[in-house]
Amino acid sequence: MTNKLTMLLAVAAAAIATPASAAVFDFTFNTTSTLFGGPTQTIVGTFTTADTSVDRFGFSALQITGISGTINGQAITGLYDLAGPYYYLTSGPTFLDGGGVRFNTALAQNIAFFHQDNVASDIYRVNGNGTISAFGSATSRAAVATSAVPEPATWALMLMGFGAMGVALRRRKAGKAVSAYAS
Repeated sequence: MTNKLTMLLAVAAAAIATPASAAVFDFTFNTTSTLFGGPTQTIVGTFTTADTSVDRFGFSALQITGISGTINGQAITGLYDLAGPYYYLTSGPTFLDGGGVRFNTALAQNIAFFHQDNVASDIYRVNGNGTISAFGSATSRAAVATSAVPEPATWALMLMGFGAMGVALRRRKAGKAVSAYAS
């Protein structure tokens, strides 16, 4: 019974504690031209993506799961989730397709950052709330990988596993001592 319970706990811990993996890409966008007399725009940030590649219009892509950074010094607060999913292209001439990515800041919602498909391959555009409309070049690169730090739940499962192993070993020792004494 104890061996079955220990085995069940080990399988459950492995299933639950499987770490979530993600790829991280840094990006920058700098305005070369504004539209409709709007202000120049600078976006600097990081995309976090899923690790599983999908096909997006014939190009390899990763789904964007998070965004952080600034637009004109104002913090980006997260993805605009009503229009997703968004994709980071890992093959092809651009890192965002025409659908791009939409995000929020503290002052504005639904700011669109996308590849300007009908212009040169390195031209991107940012639009939002009628006051932001500009296009220019953008660059992106894979961020330096950092080793993952286990989440508190992972630590708890690991400690439970060590505890269960300790209990099993202690019972096993106690059982051997009793059988040796009985002989």
